[in-house]
Amino acid sequence: FGAMDALVLGDPIDPATDIGPIIDVAAGERIEAYITRAGDRVIKRLDAPREGTFVAPTVIRVNGIEEVTEEIFGPVLHIATFKAHELDAVIEAINATGYGLTFGLHTRIDGRVQHIIDRVHAGNLYINRNQIGAIVGSQPFGGHGLSGTGPKAGGPRYLTAFLRERAAEVIPELSPLPGPTGEANSYRTMPRHGVLCAGPLAEAAGQAAHALGCEGVIVKPDATPGDAASLDVSAVVYWGSPDAAWSAACAAREGAIVPLVTSRHLARWLTVEQTVCIDTTASGGNAELLAASGASDLAAE
Repeated sequence: FGAMDALVLGDPIDPATDIGPIIDVAAGERIEAYITRAGDRVIKRLDAPREGTFVAPTVIRVNGIEEVTEEIFGPVLHIATFKAHELDAVIEAINATGYGLTFGLHTRIDGRVQHIIDRVHAGNLYINRNQIGAIVGSQPFGGHGLSGTGPKAGGPRYLTAFLRERAAEVIPELSPLPGPTGEANSYRTMPRHGVLCAGPLAEAAGQAAHALGCEGVIVKPDATPGDAASLDVSAVVYWGSPDAAWSAACAAREGAIVPLVTSRHLARWLTVEQTVCIDTTASGGNAELLAASGASDLAAE
């Protein structure tokens, strides 16, 4: 809380300012209403300038990410604590939200880094550094699930996604990316979970999906657009005649976008991308941040 007390609220044009105003009055009122509803779960709040659309930085205690049911675009931090043996349950709760843009971790333990990288469903993982400032080519940017719509911006697949037909390379292991001194950047592709292989040649599509390592592959030659709308899948492969009903069924689904894959190049669409950026400038990561936290901290967006 000492670091929080040191924050300066004011005009963003002033280099000394840490936090500026909210974009407009309506946004500020929405955030203030949210803070009010939090009641006695508010454990720290600063004062805000009277002039302008400022919202005072606020810390709210929660039991877990499942209690954060909406995005708050303002200076509001949610804090949840947990025991070390509960780590996997915390990861499962984060994955269960369906969102997966950026995941941040601060820890001194290398084994914990690998443990989390292997389990969390997010497009960008930032270890011992802040969660902003992605650099094109070093940290290709894009998420999974409700936070992703296709290839990562600045990644090796982005430009080829605009071509009608182009095979995509599968990179199952973390491979180095260029970056500044003091950072270890890497990239890999991961198989989708839940794929409906429908229509003519469904068996061939299913074999290709299995070859890519996809889990939850459903091979159904007699599938209908209704199956594309109702089954728990993350992609639909349909190699039949063009049919707008299939596209409409995928588009009508709630939640994450489910692509209708008509291309034979399944590697592009049945795998998702992930990048990992690790700050290596100090032993065990950012020593200042780690010393301030006193423990491992998790954050998800």
